[in-house]
Amino acid sequence: MNQVRKIAAGTALLGAIIGGGALTAAALPANAATTTASPTSSTTPNSQTHGNETALTGDTADKVKAAVLAANSGATVDEMTTEDDGSAAYEAHITKSDGTHATVKLDANYAITATESGGHGGHGRHGNSNEPTLTGDTADKVKAAVLAANSGATVDEMTTEDDGSAAYEAHITKSDGTRATVKLDANYAITATETGGHGH
Repeated sequence: MNQVRKIAAGTALLGAIIGGGALTAAALPANAATTTASPTSSTTPNSQTHGNETALTGDTADKVKAAVLAANSGATVDEMTTEDDGSAAYEAHITKSDGTHATVKLDANYAITATESGGHGGHGRHGNSNEPTLTGDTADKVKAAVLAANSGATVDEMTTEDDGSAAYEAHITKSDGTRATVKLDANYAITATETGGHGH
């Protein structure tokens, strides 16, 4: 009888070991599935890196700046970015030597393809196509009149005025850092000075 019991006990123990092994083996695929699933989720954020204009740096920035300044003597480069609207490879926002702003577009070989006059960024000025930037003698006279009335100011931009309130307008930064828009008539006499942000 003792021998029979021992055999039965041995069989039960063997069954437990085999059963346990089967359970362990059954658990493995679940663990493996969890392990393989994790890399997929970690790659998701990386797909969101496209579609934005990024600031230029290093050799690319140097080449863009050199090309822009070669074509715009005395200008200051305010910002350089990639261009994501398909019109160019790069763009540079500049302040020209006369104080006016422009956006310069360049292709992948750093050749200038277009220069858009207007406020910083170019994008915000497309709606004001009826207000061309002043140049030459007119620009000189407007600037002289504005600075005579606003000592120490910087003239940011000068354009015609198409809303009928004046002939010309100049956007300035005063010596205390505040901004204003100066309106002038056709004889370069100041008719109004509006305090506030650029673009009034």
